Amino acid sequence: MAFTGSFLGAGFVSGQELTQFFAAFGGYGLLGMVVAVLMLLTLSCLVMKIARRTGIIEFEKIIVRKEKPWLRAIFGGVFILFLFGVVVVMTAGAGALLNQVFGLPKIWGNAFMAACLAMLGLWEAKGVLSVFRVTVPCLIVVAIISGVWSFFVFEGNGVVARPFSGANPLLGNWLFATVAFVSYNMMVAISILVPIAPNVEAEKSIDRGIFQGAVQLLVAFVCILLPLIMNQTMLAGAELPMLMLAETIAPVWGIVYAVLLLSGMFGSGLACLFGVTIRVKKIARNTRGSTLTLGLVAAAFIGSLAGFKELIATVFPVFGYIGFLAMIGIVLHYLSLRKEISIDISGSKFDP
Repeated sequence: MAFTGSFLGAGFVSGQELTQFFAAFGGYGLLGMVVAVLMLLTLSCLVMKIARRTGIIEFEKIIVRKEKPWLRAIFGGVFILFLFGVVVVMTAGAGALLNQVFGLPKIWGNAFMAACLAMLGLWEAKGVLSVFRVTVPCLIVVAIISGVWSFFVFEGNGVVARPFSGANPLLGNWLFATVAFVSYNMMVAISILVPIAPNVEAEKSIDRGIFQGAVQLLVAFVCILLPLIMNQTMLAGAELPMLMLAETIAPVWGIVYAVLLLSGMFGSGLACLFGVTIRVKKIARNTRGSTLTLGLVAAAFIGSLAGFKELIATVFPVFGYIGFLAMIGIVLHYLSLRKEISIDISGSKFDP
């Protein structure tokens, strides 16, 4: 469940993320989906096994095994920027949602989200996150129901295979889009999976648990992605395609989806805001918490004016390509551990 929950966030079930990274490529998007799940499964297993064998739970040390403070600092900085990027995207997402449902100008929706984040951020109300964590599983269930329901309501179009997409130059190729999607999602997965890895009794439990999580993820992927591909004509131009799909199925169902999606966006934004402030305070210990929070929220509001659709088209692909280096680091770290184990075994075998 931890594995599946690492990837099924508010951005995922909004539909915009999947539209740009997969649905835009039609049949190749479905192929990319399968490749993405296999890559996420493999990398997550490697990450948890590294953490279990070494006891390391720090993001930077999982990626950079050798004692290279400057390189670890770079990856740590990238992770902070990514968390802040999610705050910006979720702030813009709230504006897009309130505009789509109530016709409220996007800037006012963005301002509303920023004000709520600032208020709870200043109070350091971390306990409130437990409330919003409940809404995300509900949102996932509603999204899956919406996707399945759409098969009975809309005829849809045929699935056309498109290896290239002119919609986003950063995601012009289905394979690049798939790798970028996996890369930036692994940044989140590491921070969620690594802390629980040292307590796992056996590595077989990791393999079994991640596999079951991958099956769950694949089911959710299919139920949400396939309707996005088959109804591209109807959903063209929508900033929140899955919300539009739910509204078209039934207005009341659309309101339910909107409430859960807004709650999910707020929970994601608040969690990432807390994550940024905690990490920045460790680096700049003399920084006042209230000043930092207000500064981050103000910067997030300004950045959100770029628009939800536009931010997903730039922020996630950029961090996806940067995150590709992190994936290489994870694989190298795991291979080095395997090499050490084989040397220890061979050494003990011939030890007189």
